[in-house]
Amino acid sequence: MGRGKKLGVLVGPLLLLVGVFLGWLNIQARCDFAGAPRVQATVLSAHYKPGGTNAFEIILGIPEPVPVDDIRTAPDHLVPGDTVTALVRPGHALLPEQLSWSTLVFPVLFAGVGLLVTAVGVRAIRADPPTGPTDPEAWL
Repeated sequence: MGRGKKLGVLVGPLLLLVGVFLGWLNIQARCDFAGAPRVQATVLSAHYKPGGTNAFEIILGIPEPVPVDDIRTAPDHLVPGDTVTALVRPGHALLPEQLSWSTLVFPVLFAGVGLLVTAVGVRAIRADPPTGPTDPEAWL
């Protein structure tokens, strides 16, 4: 077996960790807003970067002003006065479309590739074990 397949034992867990890191905010939001009531809210303010696709801040009135969490996944082109459905926790709000499963596709893909590469690396090491426990070059 080649050296590259054996390195999968090191590279695979790193890819898995990258996948978990990329999906962590979405997973945390799903846990935080699990069971949160859905309410109708009015957009009080929505400030976007030039081009109108990335938000700086979105404030909803529910009836008190509440900021939208995880602003990077917030929908584009909201304007003050729009009525939206929001998931609400004290002092926090999240729009249901921010929790779509499509936001987890990329992190899950990274984690899956990491698991696959790790399995290939473990299989390569089992198929061609090192010649001696004291010889570090034998692992490569």
